[in-house]
Amino acid sequence: MTMTDTLNEPGLELLDLAPNTLENVNDVFARNQWTDGLPIVPPTAERVSAMLAASPVPGGAAMGDFPPRWRPTSVEQVAVNAVMAGCLPEHFPLVLAGIRAILDPTFNLYGLQATTNPAGVMLVVNGPVAKELGINSGFNLFGQGNRANATIGRAIRLCMINIGGGLPGVGDMTPLGNPNKYGSCIAENTEASPWGTYADEHGHPASASTVTAIAAMAPQNVIILSAGATDILEGIALAFHTSGSNCMHFTSEVAVVLGPVHANHIAEAGYDKAAVRRFLWEHSKITIGHLPKTDLYAVRGWKKKCVHVEDGREVMYVTERPEDIGIFVAGGTVGPHSAIIPTFNNTHLVTRVVGDFGDDDH
Repeated sequence: MTMTDTLNEPGLELLDLAPNTLENVNDVFARNQWTDGLPIVPPTAERVSAMLAASPVPGGAAMGDFPPRWRPTSVEQVAVNAVMAGCLPEHFPLVLAGIRAILDPTFNLYGLQATTNPAGVMLVVNGPVAKELGINSGFNLFGQGNRANATIGRAIRLCMINIGGGLPGVGDMTPLGNPNKYGSCIAENTEASPWGTYADEHGHPASASTVTAIAAMAPQNVIILSAGATDILEGIALAFHTSGSNCMHFTSEVAVVLGPVHANHIAEAGYDKAAVRRFLWEHSKITIGHLPKTDLYAVRGWKKKCVHVEDGREVMYVTERPEDIGIFVAGGTVGPHSAIIPTFNNTHLVTRVVGDFGDDDH
């Protein structure tokens, strides 16, 4: 297998990396733009073979065409990038499920890879695999400190670079980017949640391990100091439409990560997740006539499915339907914090079962 099959430069053989020093390997990879800028684990034949040993399907199995190059993608190519990211073999089935999710056409990976918008990919994990791999679902889950979170998310990004061709200024045209473009992977905090998980809501039993892919901006923290459910939900709904946010401009599903403190206050007031979605959707409504002319033109085009005339006023909701708001409970068990995850245009949250290469529900 040559690097031509996986990376950006023909001719460099994968099989001869072991004798080289770590410094030399990283220098070669960095100069050829085969990394995200951080040091990598050299993808020697032995390491790639160990990764493939954990795969539910053979290394030659096809996963689909990876945009924007539309290069055919094999399990082995994903394994190379998972090694480079620092994944352990036991992480690999989850990485494969993440790649399957983002390659689903409804995720709109082509748009996400090539856009000027700074969105990246966030994975949310549910089911037994979250505990088996020690994926952080609690304190600082969007931050540093956990190998599984960091390397699994990073493996997705390296595939986007090395297979898809998402290089800054070439395939990836965002002028700013955002920190989660290095990679982002979290788990729901099922032990601290008063409700079932996102996966439960979409027909996956608790015994199934799943990955949900989100075309995500960086989390937008929402602090609501009140313990009142209405106050918390109104505060989150108001935060959707901050000036210039993706929620203001794009028609897509969005994600809300409720911190356990907020989630439990809301549940104690009698709300289930369907009622939470309905409340957030209804209270996200804003009038749009005051917007600057250029923004108003964009909103009427990009977000037209969310724009309606009510009582003689032109109003806009955050999503087309309440069901398009994904609710996740995650984070530490102290502090009045939740987060909105604005998303890229025309994207859906896509869920795949870990270890299953058949068709899954979204």
